Amino acid sequence: MILKKINLLFLGVSLFVVSALKSQEFLPELYDSTLANHQLIVHGGFLQHGTSLSNEFSRKFIFGGEISDDLSRKAYERQKSYNRVGAGARIRVAYKSPSQIFESKPNWSWMVEASNEIHGAVDYSDALFGLAFLGNASFLGESVNFSSSSAQYLQYFTLGGGIHNRKNKNFITLNAVLPQNFFSIASNRGSVSFSEDGTNVDLVLQGEFLEAASHPYFKGIGAALNFDFNIPFGTSESFNGVMKVTARNIGVYQLQKVKMQEVDTEIAYSGFQIEDFSNANEMTTLKDTLGVTETTGSTTKLLPGFIQVGKVVTAHSKTKIQSIFGVRMYTNYIYKPMVYAGAHYQANQSFSLGSQLAFGGYGNLRFGLYVNYATKNLMIGLGSEDILGVLLKSQHGHSGLIKLAWKF
Repeated sequence: MILKKINLLFLGVSLFVVSALKSQEFLPELYDSTLANHQLIVHGGFLQHGTSLSNEFSRKFIFGGEISDDLSRKAYERQKSYNRVGAGARIRVAYKSPSQIFESKPNWSWMVEASNEIHGAVDYSDALFGLAFLGNASFLGESVNFSSSSAQYLQYFTLGGGIHNRKNKNFITLNAVLPQNFFSIASNRGSVSFSEDGTNVDLVLQGEFLEAASHPYFKGIGAALNFDFNIPFGTSESFNGVMKVTARNIGVYQLQKVKMQEVDTEIAYSGFQIEDFSNANEMTTLKDTLGVTETTGSTTKLLPGFIQVGKVVTAHSKTKIQSIFGVRMYTNYIYKPMVYAGAHYQANQSFSLGSQLAFGGYGNLRFGLYVNYATKNLMIGLGSEDILGVLLKSQHGHSGLIKLAWKF
């Protein structure tokens, strides 16, 4: 049925987001108040997590493979009435200079940074998933609701600079944002009802599809702030530490040319097959039937930035074990506030490791691990926010993080 085709497109977009994306800097920062010279820092990582989509299913899209009817049925049975999945990939390079820029503030210097990032998120109902992967035979005589379902995808490049404090490691930068790819789908109101024999379908659909369609490389321009503020607390040996406020990509961007397709219809169908809409001319007929309106214009969007507030590890602490905890929020309504807590262990002067539990975000509970190696001039950190997701197909996500830092 044609509704199966529409929903297959929607779920295909959803799982494209899962397979194409793989982020944020969760490895605990080692707060060090000693004066720094030249610094080159590279952050890289990927994160994909959801509430109900198992790795057994999502890896078929990431690595390839057949999705059997049995796997589709198992995946459908794990879906909840409301589901979400999100993902992101990021590489960020920053250079911090030791050169003084203010005569009255000897610790303030300049810095530059650049990044390339991908972010995507999807929310959907269990019925929409079932309709896409099981077909309408499982829903004959029923009504399937897919209101308030959406998918969004953005790939962008940033470049900018600002100032940093060599002593307390605070910084703020202003970055140009150059979108490279964008699309979004939203079904504000939608349902489909099937007759008992499947020959009649009643459709209610109100939604929109937006896609950037300007210059083949950069689709628009925007601006965003990045900053870190480190706030020491406590004075006694038993109660002290540093709280860090981190923000990345807090800003907006404008897409110069966007193709907008909107539909608002209530219609009944009978006596057709999916194959009836298999080429471009027939899809045009389908758009006409649905009453799709197409326009082109510019639009302004909020970047998928994030803010994180949490206790960080202090590099020169006298204790071998330090606590870490905090909360992270995205400027994205699909992402829910995420809380995390864990412990950091300083094995010796060079090696440290730690673990944390996190709940929220695009999914539920997960367990992370990391390890750091540091010398006088070099630091390497490797970790995962979801180590069980790396190992087990029954989990609901994947994560990998790396940080490299040089002082010279």
